[in-house]
Amino acid sequence: MSYDLCEKYKIGRILLRQDVSLNEKLQDVVNILEDCLKVKKCSIMIINPEDLTLEVKASTNPEIVGHKRNLSDVTISTRALIDDEPFYTDEKRLEFFSPLDSSKYKSGNSLSIPIKYLGKKLGVVNLADTEGGTPFTKDHENTSVDIVEHLAPFIYAAQAKDLLEKKVKKLEDVNRRFMEMDDLKTNLTNFIVHDLKGPISTITANLDLLTYEPLTEEQFEYLNLAIEDTYKLQRMMLNILDVSKLQEGKIKVFREETDIYELAKNEVSSFKNSAARKDIALALNGSSRMCYIDENLIGRVLSNLLLNAIEHSPEGSKITIDLRHDGIGKELSVSVSDEGIGIPDELKHKIFDKFFQVEEANKQRKTTTGLGLTFCKLVVDAHGGSIWAEDSDKGGAKFVFTIPEALKEAKA
Repeated sequence: MSYDLCEKYKIGRILLRQDVSLNEKLQDVVNILEDCLKVKKCSIMIINPEDLTLEVKASTNPEIVGHKRNLSDVTISTRALIDDEPFYTDEKRLEFFSPLDSSKYKSGNSLSIPIKYLGKKLGVVNLADTEGGTPFTKDHENTSVDIVEHLAPFIYAAQAKDLLEKKVKKLEDVNRRFMEMDDLKTNLTNFIVHDLKGPISTITANLDLLTYEPLTEEQFEYLNLAIEDTYKLQRMMLNILDVSKLQEGKIKVFREETDIYELAKNEVSSFKNSAARKDIALALNGSSRMCYIDENLIGRVLSNLLLNAIEHSPEGSKITIDLRHDGIGKELSVSVSDEGIGIPDELKHKIFDKFFQVEEANKQRKTTTGLGLTFCKLVVDAHGGSIWAEDSDKGGAKFVFTIPEALKEAKA
């Protein structure tokens, strides 16, 4: 008895089909095996790793398709898997498995061949009752093993594909739930922020009116603190709203010819009181330079970087804003340097993430970027530029962003 190239070709062609399921393929294979090996009964059982069973996936007897055996049961099929070699039974040997191995049909003798590939056990091919009624021979075994070795890679690949598809579906479901939760969080946040804008604007306006009243020096100091924190809260709320809009592409960049030096000077001027309260000096280096930018958005980038530098600078230190023009790269470079404790190297690429927070090793402070730096990155990206963090000359943090001096497509 030999398993010729014709049968191999037939089985290979069946298993490579993409328009039918694995069970349908195995059923066609069972029919070929029945004819090729001259047996009356044939079935293919595959291990289900989820419930640790052997399940009949295809058989010449349709009644037993779907029938399962626990891998822990002592059966003819599981015995072949345990021994990891072909297993013969005859009427006398079969008595050992009765009544536990009772099934839809009885066989006088059988041969079970374990299916395995790359060291992984996949299932069993069961053959029962030769056409002549004679016991299975070594020739039957050799031919059966040859067939199973040809069959095993296809079953392995099909199982791997099925497992991968299940994992992908689980990941897709998890990702969909995360996206739904993120949408809910974003919508809820935008709703809350939108409703808070009105009261905060009213508070800011009334606090500004109080500056025209006769106040003591101490009262004036308290009032200025309240005004600054109210403006800080207002900036935070704008960042929350605008980060979402920028990510969704709902904010357009309106470019116009702007003097970047004058813009930076105005932003520095607006933070002089906050810096003076901590005895921090603000230095602006550069000269007048015209560029095509969205003045409002880039102004807020500078504002966020300055606010971040002031919050993380020690008293009596200095913050330096440098404006430079690269004639070769045709771009403008803006940097904001402080003399604080700096940012660890392993975190420099993470600080632009939404709601990123890191506790420093010395436990003396927490660096919370919130959405300010996220907003900066989105705006700079929208201008076709780049932004990053590095160490300053004095050991603190230095934020640098570049923008092309001419109109340029934004980064994808």
